[in-house]
Amino acid sequence: MDNRTLNVLLIDDDEDDFIMTRDLLEDIEDRHFQLEWARGYSHALEKVQRNDYDVCLVDYRLGEYNGLQLLVAAQDSGCRTPFILFTGQTNKEIDVEAMKAGAADFLVKGEITGPLLERSIRYAIERKRVEDKLAEAAERLAQLAQYDDLTGLPNRSLFRERLDRALARSRRNNSMIALMFLDLDRFKAVNDTLGHDVGDHLLKAVAKRLRRCLREVDTVARWGGDEFTVILEDIPEIRGVSIVAQKLIDALAPPFELREHELFATTSIGIAVYPSCGEDAEILTKNADTAMYRAKAQGRNNYQFYIDEMNAHANERLHMENKLRRALEREEFLLHYQPIIELGSDTVIGAEALLRWQNADELISPADFIPLLEETGLIVPVGEWVLNAACTQNQAWRKSGLPRLRMSVNLSARQFQGHNLARTVRRTVEETGLDPQMLVLEITEGIIMEDSQYSSDALAEAGAMGIEIAMDDFGTGYSSLSYLKRFPIDVLKIDRSFIRDITDDPDDATIVKAIIAMARSLRIKVVAEGVETQNQLDFLGDHGCHAVQGFLLGRPMPAEVFATWFKERLTLPTKGAA
Repeated sequence: MDNRTLNVLLIDDDEDDFIMTRDLLEDIEDRHFQLEWARGYSHALEKVQRNDYDVCLVDYRLGEYNGLQLLVAAQDSGCRTPFILFTGQTNKEIDVEAMKAGAADFLVKGEITGPLLERSIRYAIERKRVEDKLAEAAERLAQLAQYDDLTGLPNRSLFRERLDRALARSRRNNSMIALMFLDLDRFKAVNDTLGHDVGDHLLKAVAKRLRRCLREVDTVARWGGDEFTVILEDIPEIRGVSIVAQKLIDALAPPFELREHELFATTSIGIAVYPSCGEDAEILTKNADTAMYRAKAQGRNNYQFYIDEMNAHANERLHMENKLRRALEREEFLLHYQPIIELGSDTVIGAEALLRWQNADELISPADFIPLLEETGLIVPVGEWVLNAACTQNQAWRKSGLPRLRMSVNLSARQFQGHNLARTVRRTVEETGLDPQMLVLEITEGIIMEDSQYSSDALAEAGAMGIEIAMDDFGTGYSSLSYLKRFPIDVLKIDRSFIRDITDDPDDATIVKAIIAMARSLRIKVVAEGVETQNQLDFLGDHGCHAVQGFLLGRPMPAEVFATWFKERLTLPTKGAA
């Protein structure tokens, strides 16, 4: 925090409190404060709306209103000033309410000292700075993330949003919508023979022709590569969909004159109609995609409507769910372990346990089965198995002579919902004999905020056992930093999406540096995920990151491979040795 004079607004109807606050601020060395006083709710709200203050100190009791109501009203009016709440006595319920409302801190009047107030103000201002950086970057990324750079059309993400909204309207209005999946025929030949530059020009020209065929209420998007998607809303009859599909095909029939090349483009179109071909976005999209492949098989340059016989998606999903229900008892799940390495010492300090499913001879991707585990609730027994297996493996490594490692285990929202997490963890460490200090539980921001009171109690109980708590995928969820102070967080894991471009993107670099600085000031360790290049590693080391994990340092490995890799690493010369 710089040494400029800080503008502070005290919102309190008691003159004695104003005098006390003024005296506390005057006693703070090496820092100058300009203190203003607002007595009433209306007067205070008028002042904070100007956003002229570095921090607001507000009493919880404000006559017929309270400080939290003022905070909410200020935020609704666009106020970005951090609020520190004063109260006459400790009250856990008000503390939790303040956190949820977005207060930077919660102080008890009788316990406030000059140093405590200075630390609280310092934290509030630094927190706002980091949150502003995160919000700016998120807004910029959201804008970039919604439209395709090449064609200017909505991209897959925005398309899905519009499809969800269209489905909601159709459910309310009891109307039909059609989803079209378009794929350019033999587009790869254009790239291979004329180059990607010509291919890109063709895609832009195709996008323009498709856009001209549709109404303003309809959506055409670039799905990716040479694939496009279309939403037709409020369809009175199926015949109209056929007319539009043929219109799209006909629009591409005239040749494209691109850079002295005359090119011809045709498209194969698959169509799924709501509600007859599916009632949610995912099923409609898959069914339209399936129908598109049917159009390819029928000779290309045509359209096909989806019919149930085209695929067995529902049956396949049910089949996978049945296999998942038997996978645990058949011992088909296994764990791979990715090393976590401390920067500076270049020491392996831990491993993250990652779930894998070996069904027959097929190793199934977590992306294919973990969402189904969550959806069906099977994640609870499987999660308990993961916790037990990881702790058991850590003990086995220790007994085999490997150095002590902290084992990181991911927890799902479902495991929290059962409200018996602490009991499960305690039983596991007792049964496996693992030192609780060698266990790290990884949670996400969403899990904490879903039930903040239970989360606080459960994490505090785990922390009392000596277990570390890691905040996983930091920066991708609520992006509120108050829980770093209010919950027993020991480790912050910066999401790989921020690490990917830290050496090229100034915004990502600024965010990562700010997160590291904030965490270090709160004595929270920082682990960077997804480190894949030496430049990323050097950047993180230069800016004080505690530890890292990623493909550059070690991919997820089966237990025996991890042990061999670790033993071999222990025999290598220490960095800097002659």
